Amino acid sequence: MKNRQNIWLGALTAAVILLAVTLADTHGRLTALQAEHTALQQETEDLRERLSETREQLWEQEDALREVSAQVTQQEEEPLLASYTLTPLRLEAASHQVELGISLSLTTPDQTATATVNVYQGGGERKRLSQTELTRNASGTYAGEMAVPAECTNLQILVTVRSGGSTDTAWLYEGRAAGLLPVTLSGRSGNGSRQDGGAEITAAVRLGEPVSASGQAFRLYCNGRLAETVPAVAGQESGTWEGTGTLSCADGDQVEVRFFCEDDLGLGYEFPVRVWEVKEDRIAAGWPVTYAPELVWPE
Repeated sequence: MKNRQNIWLGALTAAVILLAVTLADTHGRLTALQAEHTALQQETEDLRERLSETREQLWEQEDALREVSAQVTQQEEEPLLASYTLTPLRLEAASHQVELGISLSLTTPDQTATATVNVYQGGGERKRLSQTELTRNASGTYAGEMAVPAECTNLQILVTVRSGGSTDTAWLYEGRAAGLLPVTLSGRSGNGSRQDGGAEITAAVRLGEPVSASGQAFRLYCNGRLAETVPAVAGQESGTWEGTGTLSCADGDQVEVRFFCEDDLGLGYEFPVRVWEVKEDRIAAGWPVTYAPELVWPE
């Protein structure tokens, strides 16, 4: 019995000693962590001071950059071209191309300068379509003609001027080739209402520039098929055309109105105006996928 007591007493003594060692070790670790924490706090304060100094330096540099930028802006170079025009002249119906006349003048006249116009098809695979050397007349104006594909969706026209030992390039046009054609629209609108067995459509457009056009009409389509053609009448404001018509349609049909006209070159244009989906008690308005006109070429 006494031996058992001695064993328990020995075990308890060992546990107390182990606990004391563990506590001492833990205390040592806590002391070390407190010291590290204090050091980190000091480093944080130092970093904050450095950040504040760096921020002030950055603000001073920004002020200096603004002053330099203002000086550079005041000393911008003059543009290469003083003026230029691109004018549609005639059609090449067989190849769906339009002949453009180009005229330009340089900001700084130079009798020895040459001007070359390059036409590109942009996009993923950019390629040059044509190159035209312009002719300089006695007044210093450069002129020439070039053909462009009228249905190109990404047309790029650039001029390169060589004078002395320098070569400069300027953009003349970038975008749909249709934007260079005589007829463009600057505004369009349409309203529709459900009727028994059909719909009533009212539409209006505004031409982009004063041009001579003929055959103005609104064409009503149902599910992509021409259903009705409504003559367009001139609106109260110059360059505006309006029209109202009805067509037969049923629930689920897609209705569309387009504006048609023809320019002096004989090229026809069909501009998307508005689209609707026919519902049971109404027609829900939407917008065309594209506003680019569909070109109708003379035969």
